[in-house]
Amino acid sequence: MILIRKIHKWASVIVGIQFLLWLLSGIYFNLMDHTKAAGHTYRSHAHHQTEVNNNNFIDLKEVLNNFKPAISIEPTYILGQAYYLLTHQKGLYKNFKNRYSLVNALTGDKVVIDSTLALEIAKQSYNGPSDTSSIKLLHPPIEDFPKQKNAAWQINFVNDINTSVYIEAESGRLVGHSDDHKRFAGIFFMLHFMDYANEGSFNNIQIILFAFITLWLSFSGLIWTVDLGLRGQYRIKYFSKSQGVKLFDKNQKSMGTVILSNHTNLLDGLIEHDIALPSTCGGGGTCGRCRVMINPMLKSTSADHVHFSDKELQQGYRLACQHFSTDVEHMTLMDVTEAKKHTLVLSESRFLTPFMKELRFKVLGEVPISYKAGAFMRFFIPAGKGVSIPLNLPEHLKANWHHIEQLEYEHLACTRSYSLAESPLVTDELVFTIKIQTAPQHKTLPGVGSSYLCNMAEGTSIEAIGPFEEFFAKKNSQKTMVLLGAGSGMAPLKSLIEEQVAIKNIENINLRNIHFFYGARSEDDLLYADEFYRFAENNESFHYYPTLSKPSDDWLGATGYAQEILSLNFETLGHIDDLEFYLCGPKNMMTETINFLKAKGVKDSAIAFDDFT
Repeated sequence: MILIRKIHKWASVIVGIQFLLWLLSGIYFNLMDHTKAAGHTYRSHAHHQTEVNNNNFIDLKEVLNNFKPAISIEPTYILGQAYYLLTHQKGLYKNFKNRYSLVNALTGDKVVIDSTLALEIAKQSYNGPSDTSSIKLLHPPIEDFPKQKNAAWQINFVNDINTSVYIEAESGRLVGHSDDHKRFAGIFFMLHFMDYANEGSFNNIQIILFAFITLWLSFSGLIWTVDLGLRGQYRIKYFSKSQGVKLFDKNQKSMGTVILSNHTNLLDGLIEHDIALPSTCGGGGTCGRCRVMINPMLKSTSADHVHFSDKELQQGYRLACQHFSTDVEHMTLMDVTEAKKHTLVLSESRFLTPFMKELRFKVLGEVPISYKAGAFMRFFIPAGKGVSIPLNLPEHLKANWHHIEQLEYEHLACTRSYSLAESPLVTDELVFTIKIQTAPQHKTLPGVGSSYLCNMAEGTSIEAIGPFEEFFAKKNSQKTMVLLGAGSGMAPLKSLIEEQVAIKNIENINLRNIHFFYGARSEDDLLYADEFYRFAENNESFHYYPTLSKPSDDWLGATGYAQEILSLNFETLGHIDDLEFYLCGPKNMMTETINFLKAKGVKDSAIAFDDFT
């Protein structure tokens, strides 16, 4: 199923692009000047046929005896002169492959259309400036007339739109006029008829392939819809039912029976009973961490097949976020996290950069929460409406983006995970740095979680569960810490650094060696730069490497990407066995860094990362 979904998405991209091209070219067809688009700006439609006494024509039998067999013979007039046109090979249309002989009807001599005669014929159909730049004999394919399968003379006139007149080389027939107007229109005809090979026809292989892609899109969409229906994704809350499910821990110790509604998936249903399973993808099935064993076994989904082996699937392993309580009697929880749901009240919300906010929450009616630096929490985002902003706002408007006309959207209830940005050793509030995921140029949906949280008013509340402690500094270790982050990946790394500085101050010990490599786009995107410069100034063991990918001309620091600066400084960090690496940032950055570290011989146990999918 996952392969069908991937192909469906790529097929929809192809179809969407072509539909956009059809729309644009269709608009052009309605607005264009049809006379100009046909190449007829300097076309003369005057007739110059001269009456000729056909009694003086040479006998047809004599003509046929002097030339190779002909399928047909007919009189024709060129520049007032009478000719016989003998057809030796006849195509379905005049522009198809044909073979002719042109014979003077008065003398019986064969006539060859040379450049001089072609020019005179061309001038008869042309009423613009008479100067010519070149005359060429072209053989198919002819760019201006791709349907023309016979050789033709191209007479190029000197005028403001570069008019070319084409005369068929064997028959003297006027093929047509072309100019810049017609060539420009040809681009839109090419896009509209998908004639990317310039065949001059809408009956081409591109359209045939597109038809099959569209058919596949419809077929795979139907399969996907049926699959979602079978998985219960279209359940209507009004018709939901509840049933008891017996729970067991991974040691098969009973945890009692809980009542779960089949309207919500197992992951969210368990949270209603203060039972939290690890999950960082918000229930999308991509992180593969909410592992359970279900009895009786439910049909596996495409996400299950990604994260479990065939043997595990046969044993009943499933992802809790992908299934509902229908027909579930027993469920074994493989990894239960000791976390509870809290009500958080927003105490402060401020911009750190044009698109990054710091949010501070207090826990309603509870003592401050204790957690390890690097932990994260899952927020319950309620259904509702929101707004987004384009990314191309002028600099002077970014700080006041809430006053700008924005794109409205709606979203369903969901969960999103965010890392805590401060250590509990330095604050009793829960602090998060969240990037506002806008809709880039209104082409995609904005981030539901970030848009909701960053639009919260101070004093309002939201529910969250956690903290989940899955990314933290090794206890009692004095090895050098090497931290690498970018963008909003700053949050857990900042918490780790603050924890180490706080421990140093509380226990009055030396700060362990810390090297912090952080990447951003520009100076305005550097988070907490002053704080880290101050740490570096007050602690000789702390080393800060801010790196910008698109700096201003005044920037004097490192440029490029943080992982590149880590690579350049790797040999100066110390012995490889005395290093611990902590990574948090975009997937490509972490993948590239982990591959680099492994190539250098760093053990897996020395690499910790926070994958904020």
